[in-house]
Amino acid sequence: MARVSRIMQLVDFLRGREATTIAEISSALGVSPRTVHRDIATLREQGLPIASDTGPGGGVRLERDRGVTAVHLAVEEVVALWLAASLSSTGSSLPWGSAARSGLDKLFASVPRERSRSMRELCQRVVVGRAASPRVLAELGAPPAELLAIFEQAFREQVCLSFDYEDRNGKRTRRCVEPHGLLVESPVWYILARDVEKEAARMFRMDRVRRPRLVPERSFTPDMEGLKAQALAQRSEGPR
Repeated sequence: MARVSRIMQLVDFLRGREATTIAEISSALGVSPRTVHRDIATLREQGLPIASDTGPGGGVRLERDRGVTAVHLAVEEVVALWLAASLSSTGSSLPWGSAARSGLDKLFASVPRERSRSMRELCQRVVVGRAASPRVLAELGAPPAELLAIFEQAFREQVCLSFDYEDRNGKRTRRCVEPHGLLVESPVWYILARDVEKEAARMFRMDRVRRPRLVPERSFTPDMEGLKAQALAQRSEGPR
């Protein structure tokens, strides 16, 4: 591994943890403890505030209040950035499309490991597909103004969502669903859900939803594997 690349990985490693040890860094980067000590000395010479404690309980840490500080973003802001990066990467001709994903990886590395994992898990529930078909765009209506905020809360807090729904044939029903995922076919989005009453996976288009409300007393554990397969299967059926 080139030294410059290794030192950048070391910085990302330190940013992603409150504290660590030389042994942990050595194992993670695949280098000797002596090399870790040398690289840390180089970073200190460059002004990076790295503190170390001796003794059995000692460790190495980046002093965030004296220089490099982790970016503090709300979960909604992180998901929004991830979605924007994913949409950018679907268009190969867009400038800086690949840089968007690289920047997000650095953002994830700047927060504690547990928070980074929970953010990644939330982002993994969002599926970005192809752009909406001309047929869908031609018939597309406007979703209710309150839907975005209600969906975001249900999605984040893992509670059920209730709404009236009109399917492609004009049939109207009242649904109670677990919003496990989100499928984006720009500019259209679909709720990937488990219908509580039917006990089956279903997909609901945003503009066909009416009178949404939270059902906070009914929670669920996200399970995206089956819903992703459903999204791919329904996508192959053609315009919706």
